[in-house]
Amino acid sequence: MRSRFKRILMSCVALSVLGFVLFFTLAPGVIEQKRNPVSKHDPYPVSQKAQDLHQSLIIGDWHADSLLWKRNLLERSARGQLDFPRLRSGNVAIQVFTAVTKSPKGQNYDKNHGDALDNITLLAFAQLWPLKTWQSLFQRALYQAKKLHDFEKAAPDQIKIIRTRGDLEMVLDERRNGKPVIGSLLGIEGAHPLEGKLENLSRLEKAGYRVIALQHFFDNALGGSLHGTGNQGLTQFGRQVV
Repeated sequence: MRSRFKRILMSCVALSVLGFVLFFTLAPGVIEQKRNPVSKHDPYPVSQKAQDLHQSLIIGDWHADSLLWKRNLLERSARGQLDFPRLRSGNVAIQVFTAVTKSPKGQNYDKNHGDALDNITLLAFAQLWPLKTWQSLFQRALYQAKKLHDFEKAAPDQIKIIRTRGDLEMVLDERRNGKPVIGSLLGIEGAHPLEGKLENLSRLEKAGYRVIALQHFFDNALGGSLHGTGNQGLTQFGRQVV
């Protein structure tokens, strides 16, 4: 009887371990595919004239939440909206990577409560982000910035994080000289990672952030969102930040 109980217990432990492994391995990819689906289709017909025009332009995209996901952006992927190989194929010169630090459950365009269950907390846990990011929006912003800095260190000939006007001009000069460098800007979807502390603004700037929206889909310490519940303008803290 004891031997049979031991076998059942060991089987349960093994199944639990397998479940955890599958969760941490598969869940992030499944969630990204659901949130950022890519439809399979035949190549779109593009005339040579249109192709030549596209190649002559400075192409910039002002939003991508790719740093949120557990994926090596230096490698071409079949999932998600972008990676650096696909950006090069699309002749993208400037890409803004916007950090997502909070997303209320049931997020929609009409009304969102800032105190609703946060989807990013579970995602941070599932992707094994550092423990300090599980409860801190500020730390989540720093962590996503670090991911882009790590990509830049791994491929400095391909990626340049833009911090100044000089950095931007250098990227454009290198591209005119035929170098496939992609200028990358760090942005934040909503200023809630400030966590109500004005000093965190300079800390985020030091981490490389140059684009910060005041709100994103819900009210925060800076004031009301179009998609929030308070229907208010800037708070005193919001005015200080601006």
